[in-house]
Amino acid sequence: MFVITEYSSVICPEAVAAELGLPPQVFATFGLCVGWPDAAAPASIKPRLSQEVVLHRERYGAFERSVGALEAYDRLMERFYAKERMGVQGSWSRHSAARVESAQALRGRDRLRAALSSMGFGLR
Repeated sequence: MFVITEYSSVICPEAVAAELGLPPQVFATFGLCVGWPDAAAPASIKPRLSQEVVLHRERYGAFERSVGALEAYDRLMERFYAKERMGVQGSWSRHSAARVESAQALRGRDRLRAALSSMGFGLR
């Protein structure tokens, strides 16, 4: 069993590969947390976006069709944040946009190509 006890919000595939002892041309695609809920701090399951917003068939759907669903999700998440006492300021949409608004906000994802190249992947 392998356990990483330190959490970082910065994407660092080289460090993960080194920690896991991965050979060249192998990288971890996701992490999985396993454990038991804390009965003293019960939490709810976070609501998900509707399929109307995230599922597109044959062609990427028009943004205009999703606006109402996104606004409804913002309201739903506002209630969720309040119920869970998360103290989140601003809407879910604003937080989501902020995660991709600059290279720094990408927290390392902007250098994924360079990281994969350094790990032996010959990308075109």
